[in-house]
Amino acid sequence: MTARRITRGLAVAVAVPSAFVLSTSQALATSSALSAGPVTVTNTETVQARLDPSGKVEGARIYEQLAFVGTGKVKVDNPVSTDSLRNLDSFGGFAVKDGKMAVDLSVDGEQRIRTVSDFDKKKLPIKVAVTYTLNGKKLSKPSDVVGKKGRLEAHYVVENTSAKTESVTITDGYGKQVVEQADVVIPMVGQLTTVLPPEFGDVTSAEANKAGDGKGGTKLSFTATLFPPVGAATAEFGWSAEVKDAIVPEAELTALPVSPLESPAFKTAVTGYESGAAKGADLVEGGTTLDSNLIRLRDGAQKLLTGLLQLNAGAKALNDGLANQAAPGATKLSSGASQLAGGMAELESGASVLRTKTGEAAKGAGKLDKGAGELQKGAKDLAAGAGKLKTGTGKLASGLDEATGKAPALIDGLNQVSGGLKSVEDGLGQMYGGIGQLPAKAKPLHDGVAQLRAGIGSVGSEGTLLGGLETLKKQLAASGPGIDKMRGGVHCAADALDAVSNGKPAGTYSEACYGAAAAQLNGPAGALNVGPETNPVKKMILDSVIAQMGSMGDPVPDLDKPLPDSAKLQAALAYLKGRLTQRAVPGIAQLQCGLDNRVSGCPDSEPGLMQGLVALDAGVTKLVSGVVASVQGGVGTSKDTPASKTLRGGVNGLQTGVGQIQAGGKTLLAGLNQLSDGADQLDTGAGALSTGTGKLKAGVGVLVNGTGQLDRGLGLLAGGTGKLADGVGQAKTGSDQLAQGSKDLATGIGSAAEGSGRLSEGLNTATEQAPAVPDGAGRLSKEGAKVLTKNGADTAVDFGRRYSLLSAAADRAKTESMPFGAPEGATGATAYSLKLAGATGEGDRSWIRLLAGLAVFGVAIGATSLLRRRTTP
Repeated sequence: MTARRITRGLAVAVAVPSAFVLSTSQALATSSALSAGPVTVTNTETVQARLDPSGKVEGARIYEQLAFVGTGKVKVDNPVSTDSLRNLDSFGGFAVKDGKMAVDLSVDGEQRIRTVSDFDKKKLPIKVAVTYTLNGKKLSKPSDVVGKKGRLEAHYVVENTSAKTESVTITDGYGKQVVEQADVVIPMVGQLTTVLPPEFGDVTSAEANKAGDGKGGTKLSFTATLFPPVGAATAEFGWSAEVKDAIVPEAELTALPVSPLESPAFKTAVTGYESGAAKGADLVEGGTTLDSNLIRLRDGAQKLLTGLLQLNAGAKALNDGLANQAAPGATKLSSGASQLAGGMAELESGASVLRTKTGEAAKGAGKLDKGAGELQKGAKDLAAGAGKLKTGTGKLASGLDEATGKAPALIDGLNQVSGGLKSVEDGLGQMYGGIGQLPAKAKPLHDGVAQLRAGIGSVGSEGTLLGGLETLKKQLAASGPGIDKMRGGVHCAADALDAVSNGKPAGTYSEACYGAAAAQLNGPAGALNVGPETNPVKKMILDSVIAQMGSMGDPVPDLDKPLPDSAKLQAALAYLKGRLTQRAVPGIAQLQCGLDNRVSGCPDSEPGLMQGLVALDAGVTKLVSGVVASVQGGVGTSKDTPASKTLRGGVNGLQTGVGQIQAGGKTLLAGLNQLSDGADQLDTGAGALSTGTGKLKAGVGVLVNGTGQLDRGLGLLAGGTGKLADGVGQAKTGSDQLAQGSKDLATGIGSAAEGSGRLSEGLNTATEQAPAVPDGAGRLSKEGAKVLTKNGADTAVDFGRRYSLLSAAADRAKTESMPFGAPEGATGATAYSLKLAGATGEGDRSWIRLLAGLAVFGVAIGATSLLRRRTTP
């Protein structure tokens, strides 16, 4: 019985620090375990490797721990390394078959089994390489540093070597599945720490967290996220310092496999990648729709521009014909018609005089010679005027017939122009309404940004990133009292063991630690007075356990360095409390600032993700509103005038000018019809006048040749002068109508010329501004919508690739993170610790210390063997 108690005591003395190392590692941070019946089983594997100063592996061991919680019987087969497998809890061994350790036990509460074995036959999934440079020259081996002086630089390369090529499936921005080959690693996070001695001065590092070690040295801590796309499979960092009598400092790399889909620290990034891929697809859809509408707008505007150019050319030709040809001709026609009317009035007056004179000739033959002479002269002039009149009226009738025949074609052309302008106005109205739909097309993008902002939320909202981080921060900050309670329990246990070891009298056990049980422990029957005289070996064991527990007054290790192997349990608990409350909580606060700088305590000068999303939303709004305002401003409304300098204002001006031309054309046609009728009458009168003057000339000839025929000649003359008066009257009526028609014609052509001029000016304005519409729509398609679509597709592929890599890495973390694996139904976790040796030049003294340690170990073994012989029955 005594021997078994001693064995268990030695096991406890060895197990306390080892158990603490495991309990403080992140491998045991999982609070829930898979259930194997009524007992939950947790398996942790901790690999410790020894490396030389350059990073070459010199040896490795793996520590296995099985933790059982619950009540009942349990059987597990735990995969282990069987190379030099040893039991850390007792001297007993284990049953191993096919590389699995068989465990069959009954559990009532909590129970643990711990082993250690060699790990040399497996490859580490992480490696370190270290190089040193002195005064700019690279050293061939680290030991060359020892004793040197100058500027010393150390360069560390940490690589996750677990990569293997796998197929990953990515959904691009167009909804298609794309398969790519990618290197997928088991995701790991690592931290390398080293302490530079006080003799190292002017220490600098671009990557390290730097702090003092409390002994004059400088502690450097490097953090690496060793998996893409959050980090990279390889991390490089280093430091430099001024040295005298230099050494190579020790360093330690700790690494833990993590699942990015489950780890709170990386879940935000995973969610962001997944959401970013979805929003990229939304951008593609919106950009494609926008680009399609812009192309249609550009094509329609191009057709409009072509029509406006043709219409402008026709309007210029029309204005030139009316203003430079028709209007001057109509003015000359009106002037000639007025002169003709004046001549006809004089002719009518002459005919009246002639009639009077022939009457006087009948009354008096005395005046025959004089009257005959005057008559002959008047008949001559009359005949010449009648000939000219006949010629002019013929040309006038022919010209008016031609003008009358072409006037309906002019009016029909104006009707076609008016219809074309109506189509242009309708098209511009549709363009104005269509471009106004752009804000609605951009709504899915605004909605996506709003969903991202809602997901980030605020520190006071549940179910959001900021709310979850705030809850986690408060929970970590509140973990201190629980750890303090644990420290109190360790303190009470240490006091009790101290009382047992030193044979303290009754009254040692305080009620604060043991409550009602203290009275029984302090009584004569309950006091444990072992004492050194009673059992020195037991006292040695208990004192060793008490020493490992430490006291609540022990100094707390530096929180910026890894926990020293020599740390006592009380100091380790205080270290754990500090790491949680003083390091983890500020880290979460930094993460909150990265999400939203409005969180209390965040700097205003460093915007977070929320501020970026707000800026993106505002930028999209500005882009869409600017496009709508520009296009609608150029198109204008149906009430715009040419002074508005818009397309619809120009079209409205064109329609007004065409209307005026149509009105002038109708007036012109009516005037031409009147002129034609007057010209016909004038031609008829001119014919009669010509006939009358011919007869007049004949009568005058008879009168001049012989007085014998005077009466007959006078009779003929009277008849001729009557006909002459009738013809002159008819000619005067026609000339009056001709004058009025030509005047109306000149007025109508003037109005038409003015309207065609306004039409040409309006079309000039429209054709000057119209090219901006297809050009702007084309640029907006090329520089805006297509870029937006491409960026959305690139974003979807990039974020989709990142999410797929993280998902594949998470699958490997779930199935391959443990070197040997956990028993079926158990929760498993793994940690790696790689210790890089230093080089100090104290090899001889190290050997002396090693020999002294072996001597002490030999004495302990001899004492144990002697005790066993004494206690063996």
